Amino acid sequence: MMRLSVSALLLVFLLTSVLPTVSAQKVEEITDFRINVELNGNAHIRYDITIKNLIDNPVVPGIEEIRLQKVRPLKVGILPIPFTEQRMPVKVENLKVYSRDRVFKSSVVEKGDYTAIIYEIWYPVEPGKTLNFTVEYDADIVDSGLLFKTVTIPVGTDIDIKKLEITVNSDWNLCYADPKPSGSNPTWQGSIPKGGIAFYTAEFSVLPLPILPVRGYIVFWGSLLAIIVVLAIIGLRRR
Repeated sequence: MMRLSVSALLLVFLLTSVLPTVSAQKVEEITDFRINVELNGNAHIRYDITIKNLIDNPVVPGIEEIRLQKVRPLKVGILPIPFTEQRMPVKVENLKVYSRDRVFKSSVVEKGDYTAIIYEIWYPVEPGKTLNFTVEYDADIVDSGLLFKTVTIPVGTDIDIKKLEITVNSDWNLCYADPKPSGSNPTWQGSIPKGGIAFYTAEFSVLPLPILPVRGYIVFWGSLLAIIVVLAIIGLRRR
């Protein structure tokens, strides 16, 4: 019935029900979808999701799957190689799927180059009513370097998300965000129609950099390389 995707550089989050949709009419919508990512150490991710039943009969969400996959550039030492990528599963720990009064059955399965979080919700959502539940876990989703760490969160869906809110927190300094947020920590708000997808990227640095128009690691390592080249040219001229 429902499919979502969320990724963190690139974490690919794909939420899919195994129960078929009985008709082309809208059966449900996500009225509220909040993503909170804490990047201190291993990332802690929390999704607070509200699903609303739009039809005149009860809806049972059933078995859902979240697919997680990291896509990172190849590196030489600590330096990333531009325009390269490698895909790999995500290590997931401390998984919990629950609502206020229930804990739902859940498990983690590694499948080749991605990780699947599987959980089951067999409680009916009555016509016009909503179901609130939380998916929470720790995962190694952050692309970390010596001075910078980055998370990218694509969000896509095959049902409407009426209200989306994404917050990323870190004890490092925010130096790049796309789209540009307001404040020192990136918080984005919006909505995504059925079939839509949006990307949210935040980069943090241990350096006291301002919020830059381009990725901080490109500015830093590019400037460092330029300085090395200039010094090398000066040294050759002096010889």
